[in-house]
Amino acid sequence: MPTLFAAAVYPAKEGDRAGLAHFVDALKKTGVRVGGLLQEKVPMGKEGMQRVEAIDIATGRRIPVNQPTTETWRNRVCSLDVSALTETTASLRRAIADRVELMVVEKFGDAERDGEGLTEDVFQAIAAGIPVVIAVPDTNLDIWNERSGGMGDIVDCNEGELRRWWASVQCEKRINRSA
Repeated sequence: MPTLFAAAVYPAKEGDRAGLAHFVDALKKTGVRVGGLLQEKVPMGKEGMQRVEAIDIATGRRIPVNQPTTETWRNRVCSLDVSALTETTASLRRAIADRVELMVVEKFGDAERDGEGLTEDVFQAIAAGIPVVIAVPDTNLDIWNERSGGMGDIVDCNEGELRRWWASVQCEKRINRSA
């Protein structure tokens, strides 16, 4: 029996989560109300530097969450803009209030690993009965399982796996409605 939330696991070293964005786009094209956040790395033109922007799935609004300086980039120091987390949290809370059909969160990074960041909002959505997919790097999977009580599904972060999981969630919802 599927659960209403899943960790979409990807190799941390590769960081390829393109399947998640493809999955979201495909669902939106079929009329599914998807909320939450995707992320995109944007080249900054210096020394291969990139900033990270969170993208509100419902509105398309971009929120710069990580804008490294040359020094932080060279030293591989986290340059997360903690104040931007407030804006990303607002996006997730709006999705919960709007009772989206699916919440997608492309972030279980250092802040979430440490019990901060977007963790509380993700669990609020789950508690509200909203299906949730959260992208989790393989290096943080044990921590995610600990935090979620090992109760969620684990799928590969590719469009096919995510579609299969979503189909199983939809099937389970239909069964529950007819019972």
